Amino acid sequence: MAKSVSIQKTVACSVLSAVVAFSGSYAIMRYRFNLEFPEYKQDEEIYGKIGEIRRTIDAYYVGEYETKDAVDMAAAGYVAGIGDVWSSYMSKEDYEEYSLSFSGKSFGVGLYTAYSAEKKQIRVVEIFKGSDAEKLGVKKGDIILGAEGKTVEKDGYQAVIDAVAGDEGTMANLTILKADTGETQELQMERKTTEQVMASGTMLSDGKTGMIRIYNFRKGSEKQIIDAVDNLLEQGATQIVFDVRNNPGGAVVSVCDALDYLLPEGTIMTLKTKAGDETVYGSDKNEINVPMAVLVNADSISAAEFFAAALDEYDKAVIVGEKTIGKGYSQQSYVLSDGSALHLSDQEYFTPSGKTLIGTGVTPDVEIKPNDNFDLYFTDEADDAQLQAALNYLK
Repeated sequence: MAKSVSIQKTVACSVLSAVVAFSGSYAIMRYRFNLEFPEYKQDEEIYGKIGEIRRTIDAYYVGEYETKDAVDMAAAGYVAGIGDVWSSYMSKEDYEEYSLSFSGKSFGVGLYTAYSAEKKQIRVVEIFKGSDAEKLGVKKGDIILGAEGKTVEKDGYQAVIDAVAGDEGTMANLTILKADTGETQELQMERKTTEQVMASGTMLSDGKTGMIRIYNFRKGSEKQIIDAVDNLLEQGATQIVFDVRNNPGGAVVSVCDALDYLLPEGTIMTLKTKAGDETVYGSDKNEINVPMAVLVNADSISAAEFFAAALDEYDKAVIVGEKTIGKGYSQQSYVLSDGSALHLSDQEYFTPSGKTLIGTGVTPDVEIKPNDNFDLYFTDEADDAQLQAALNYLK
């Protein structure tokens, strides 16, 4: 005899069948979705882990924290995890500061300084035009003792640098020791935007050699380099030494424009993307025909070492100093939705002859280390072993 089935059981079985059917359909849909959008699963894994961390912190962490700071650090950690030392994450504030600096502008009191950890001194290297520092007579070699009540001796270098920072239009109070008189001055300087000194030229004591120190290749540096070359040639220079030691690099367009002025007609740089697309920068037939040398060291990076490599491959300059680091990627900043940015290696660059600098760098024609106690910005030319080696070679 057939057993009767209650209405409740029938409904339950129907619901169970619907759930099974839905689960199967959802599984198939999810499988197809993941095939079509494989990055979705990866995103889900990332968001899931970060969400789990956040929930755990919110449930058990006894302190307080800013969510934005934690997100910024998580983003920075992810980019660091790809293993490329040239790629980085920048918060909105950091990106705004980077953009200003990379454009060849500087916000502050208009000074380029160098810090000696051994001497615990912040010394002035360059004074930017139009700054209060220029108007008040600050000179190269002057020492910044402190700012806003902070001193290098008591509070350290970073505390003084942070004290100089502030809102545009406000005044910064600096204590400066004059290099020429030994006098201490209390100076007020307005915090404002000025053009950076990215390259500067001077005639050496032999009366025939022009030396151009290139601090970086940020936007606008090419004009300063070209102007420096022209000015030195007008002063009677018959040979030029370019100093890119400690130069961290800069913009592809800027270094190529500077090289275009110096090199004969031909290829300067070839850039290749992940997809295989190429961009080629070239030089016209106009060139500078005087003997040249380029000073490099292990801190000549990116555009700086490329500058040396290109001049070397065209037999336009002798390279003197120490082997460079070997950077061969260019970076682009991808602005994210909240104003932060991803600074990402997205192109590989090649020298005029088609060589990559990755892992090889530039090996100087004349390898020589600096003297003991060498100070790049303040050592006299006669005591600069690398410069003297370049001058001897040019003879």
